[in-house]
Amino acid sequence: MVHVGPLPRRTRTPLALVISRYFLYVLVAALLALGIPLGVFGGQMQSGTVLVANYGETHLDEVASVLASQPSFDSSGIPSAYRYARFGADGRLLGSDMGGRQLDEARTLAAGRGGGDIRPTTSGSSFYAVVDLPDGGRCVLCYDIVPQWADKGLRDALPNPQDLLMWSILLPLVAAVTLIALRAGRVLTRKMAPLVRAAEAVGRQDLEAPVGKSDVAEVDDVLRAMEEMRLSLKGSLEAQRAAERRAREQVAALAHDLKTPLTVALGNAELLAEDVGEGRLGDEQATCVRAIRDAMLSMDAFVGRIVEASRGHAEVLDLAPVDPAALADGLEGEVGRLVSAHGLKFETSREPSFRGLCDVVARGELPKPRWDGDALARAVLNLAGNACEHAGGGRVMLAFSSDSQHLAIAVEDDGEGFSPDVLAHGAERFWRGDASRTSGAGSHFGLGLSIAADVASAHGGRLELSNREDGGGAALGARAAIVLPLA
Repeated sequence: MVHVGPLPRRTRTPLALVISRYFLYVLVAALLALGIPLGVFGGQMQSGTVLVANYGETHLDEVASVLASQPSFDSSGIPSAYRYARFGADGRLLGSDMGGRQLDEARTLAAGRGGGDIRPTTSGSSFYAVVDLPDGGRCVLCYDIVPQWADKGLRDALPNPQDLLMWSILLPLVAAVTLIALRAGRVLTRKMAPLVRAAEAVGRQDLEAPVGKSDVAEVDDVLRAMEEMRLSLKGSLEAQRAAERRAREQVAALAHDLKTPLTVALGNAELLAEDVGEGRLGDEQATCVRAIRDAMLSMDAFVGRIVEASRGHAEVLDLAPVDPAALADGLEGEVGRLVSAHGLKFETSREPSFRGLCDVVARGELPKPRWDGDALARAVLNLAGNACEHAGGGRVMLAFSSDSQHLAIAVEDDGEGFSPDVLAHGAERFWRGDASRTSGAGSHFGLGLSIAADVASAHGGRLELSNREDGGGAALGARAAIVLPLA
């Protein structure tokens, strides 16, 4: 039997250690960027390649003595720490390695100083000294308190050693810090990658893939928490889906069970319709039979939609060209039967603007709007049913109006009107916050207004809730209008 030892524990590095590692890299780079140029600079000064900063000041008397004792002027004896300008006895410039500003200052000093005075004169950051020459002329020396190349060729070709030293420190240091920062960014990005992938997976609702791990302790702790969250979300989502599946199955079963009594009722309605056809029933009874049969057919269609919805098939609008006049006729008939069944008075109103729209459509001057007539009928019947429950004076009105872009189908009652809460939340599904319009209405489930709002929204329109008021602001009843675009 093969013995398998315990798996080695995965090393977890604290984030502080990961970051401090790059601070250490920066420190080492700074030491190297400082140490190497300073070491080279020190070696150059030891070897005499570079003159010390105060060389011009400390050797001024010596250089002046050499120039004053030369039988003939020789500029090669002037160290590179100095720049010179030689003037004849008549003040004419005989030779120089100075620049423009320095030369102007030297000409002024040579013309104005007394003989034999070699005390330095300061001008800006430079120092000047005037030396009398054996031939009666004068030599003006200029120097700065900075290190300088011992070789005049290097002095003229390169920046002074001090500036060169600063650049040789600064440029490598900036380059090193930049490279270390880029490297640190890539490393931290790679170590954070599992966290990013986990967040993206949750964002796209992918709860199947396990969350990865990281060798950075703090990141790994976050990943563990996200893994626990993923498992919790997955469990709750699966439970929700199971509950929804059971609910759909129960709805499908109830809808199937409803088909049996519905079939019986529809069959009896058909038998009564045959009696109507044979003249055995009076006109009022015939009207009731037709209303019952139409209602049973509508219920049968609704049950079919319920079964389809329980199978996960979302209902979509069946858009088709609709004649506004025919739609109004059909709605007036269905709403009228509903209102009559409640024992209420039913009134209709067609504004002149709506009649004009119907005429324009009938003449073919305007295309018929594409609507779902059945869905609109269902929405209006929901509004009418809500109005029937709250019609205080026993009157319900169905009104049609339009403008150049919209058609409005309004249902009005003469009850107490909508409360401010209903005006704000009435279209929300299952909202039943208005006691004045829910008390005593046992069949009220908070769906009527929301169904109408959903149908209107699916058509690109809206549901408008308002109250009819008299001149004093008192409510005369509620008004719910479905506003539909004509195009």
